[in-house]
Formats: sequence, structure tokens, C-alpha cells
Amino acid sequence: MFKQNLKRPLAAMLSLCLLIGFYSVSTAQTKPASKVKEVKITLNLYQDAQLAQKKAVPLVVMFSQEGCLYCSIVRENFLKPLLINNEYDKKVLIRELKIDSFEDVRNFDNRMIPADELATHYSAYLTPTVIVFDSTGKVHHRIVGLVNEHYYSGELDLAIDSTLAKIHRVAANN
Repeated sequence: MFKQNLKRPLAAMLSLCLLIGFYSVSTAQTKPASKVKEVKITLNLYQDAQLAQKKAVPLVVMFSQEGCLYCSIVRENFLKPLLINNEYDKKVLIRELKIDSFEDVRNFDNRMIPADELATHYSAYLTPTVIVFDSTGKVHHRIVGLVNEHYYSGELDLAIDSTLAKIHRVAANN
């Protein structure tokens, strides 16, 4: 078949392009995947808060549930980019808590509580709800839903930066 296509230059070129395309796809799949940072699912806010306190940064928790399209958008478009940006390693600790997981979560007081009860405690009825905590579990900012994607990044940055400034002020006064 390939020999016959040599008589027709355009057909030969298309066949060659297809072969190169198939080769590229097959070799791309065998190369090691680059490290993609994922938002960590948490079942231990107490431990996360201790780490946030050690780093002197706020703890951002996205309350989410399976099948939530807006949760996926917030995770992929706003939280993951913060994880990739090395500057945010010194500014924030990011976690996700699945409110429909039917698992118990260790809360900020080191007590076990069902995930849905914890969500109710923090009024995270709608998903995604992103809450910015300090290491004591005090809520500093809450972003409910995804009203406007164009402003979300700025709103999240403002929440992180203002909470970080409060944490540093409190630490400086102690």
C-alpha cells in the first residue's frame, strides 16, 4: 500500500504524516510523566493546622463533593496553579475536604467528626466553599461557589495575603 502511494506524492506525504503521528503518540505515552502537583485530600485538619503553624501560613481548605463541576474548576484553575508557583509554598497550605466521603475527619480540636458535620459546623453547605483558616481553626475568609471566574483568583489571593499578614502581626506581637 505504501509503495503504491509513492506514485502519488500527496498520498505518500499523508501516509508518512500518519506514521509519524502514531509514532509520536506511542512514544509520548511511554515517557515518564512530569510531576503534577495535586491538591491533597485531608482527613486531619489538626495535623494540617500544626503544619500551617510551623510554616506560619494560613490553611486554605476547599470543601467539595463528588460530581461538583465548580469544585473541579476551582481545583484545576485556581488551587493547582498556586501549588505549582513556588512563592506560594511560603504563603499558604492548601487542602481539600470531601464533605460526601462518609469518613470521619480529625478537626482542629483533634476530635473525630463526620465530614458532613464538619461542613455544617463551618456552614459549607454549597460546594465549592473555600475557607481560609489560621492554625487555630479561626475562619478569616470564606468564598462560596464560583460566581465570577475572572475575579476568583484575585479574591483568593486577597484572602490568603490578608490572613498571612494577620498571622505575621500576631506572631510579631508575641
